[in-house]
Amino acid sequence: MTRFRFLAGIVMLVGGVSLAGAQAVRNVPRMSIDELKSLMAKKQVLVIDVRNMQEFAGGHIPGAMNIPYGQSSAQEEELRKEKRTIVLYCACVNESSAARAATEMEGLGIPNLKVLLGGWDEWIKRGEKTEK
Repeated sequence: MTRFRFLAGIVMLVGGVSLAGAQAVRNVPRMSIDELKSLMAKKQVLVIDVRNMQEFAGGHIPGAMNIPYGQSSAQEEELRKEKRTIVLYCACVNESSAARAATEMEGLGIPNLKVLLGGWDEWIKRGEKTEK
C-alpha cells in the first residue's frame, strides 16, 4: 500500500506540474497580425520565428530572426536586454510552440513577450508579405 501511495503521489505531482505548465502557456499574451504590423512599421518590435531552420528558410515574416523552439538560451543575454516588444510565432495549432517558447524565455528573465495570434499559418492565409 505504501508503494501505491508513493506512485500515486508522483503521478499527482507530475500531473500538477503539467497542468501548471499548460496554464502558463495559455496565459501568454497574444497579439493580432494588425497590431504586429503597426509595431513593425514603428520599428518597436523584435519578431522571432520559432520554427526550425528549414521552415524559416522556406519563408518567414519580413525582418524576423530564427530561434528554433528550445534554443533560446543561446541568445538569452541579448534577448534579456531587448527593450522592444518581442513577438514569437510558429506554425502550430493554438500557437503552442511559440507560447511554450515564450514561457521558457520568461523563465530566463526575458521581458515583453507576446505570441502572434494565428502564427505563420494566419499570416500566409491573409496574404501578408514574406521573405526568404
